[in-house]
Amino acid sequence: MKFAEVFLAIVLVLLAAGYAAAQQGCVTAECHVGFTETKTTHPAKMACTTCHMDNEDKHSKGGEPPAVQEKMCVSCHETVLAHRYSHSPVTETTCHLCHDPHGDMQNMLLPAGYSARQFIDYNAEAYKLCFSCHKRDLLMFPDTSYSTEFRHGTGNLHYLHVNKSSRGRSCKLCHGMHGAEQPHLIADSVSFGNGRMPVNFIKTENGGSCAPGCHEPRQYDRKARKQAPTPAANAETEGKRQ
Repeated sequence: MKFAEVFLAIVLVLLAAGYAAAQQGCVTAECHVGFTETKTTHPAKMACTTCHMDNEDKHSKGGEPPAVQEKMCVSCHETVLAHRYSHSPVTETTCHLCHDPHGDMQNMLLPAGYSARQFIDYNAEAYKLCFSCHKRDLLMFPDTSYSTEFRHGTGNLHYLHVNKSSRGRSCKLCHGMHGAEQPHLIADSVSFGNGRMPVNFIKTENGGSCAPGCHEPRQYDRKARKQAPTPAANAETEGKRQ
């Protein structure tokens, strides 16, 4: 066995031992027992001290909460910040605004008010997490002149896409949740079925156009008279590309 392989094996053994010791020390019959009874802790197979600064003198039952490591999230998830436009809650220290670090790994550490499905039957409970910051008005009314910039004249295109009692389009079918390279967090491509679907969004002065895989190329203009969004000028060309 080569020296590098022996060294790696020793490191893995030490990490495993450190993880077990830390978890056994933290999760006892009196402290934090719930973390292992109902769900896998985050990060999986890592020690509590991966995120928390260990200070046994101050942190004990009834004591101060343990401080967290600086930049604890991006030390593992650095690509989350690698976007031209970032979702405003996404910084090096504010991931907890949407994610529960001790939450359910099966639901991406997100609370119950968020669904990862691509199509959602819209109701008052839908997008509860999103509307803890965003105003629900943006998709409540079929006509608006102010509640959303995604409109053709006064025709509300958020309402058109999302506010459906059956198979409304979810936010993730157009937007990057953590960030994107296009304004308004419009994604270059999104998960769709078993593959990726291009969005092909182009921003204009008063709106924009898109040529996704789910409908023909369309453009919208906030200064237009109210009517259906018009086919993009290059719709025939774009349609042939897909």
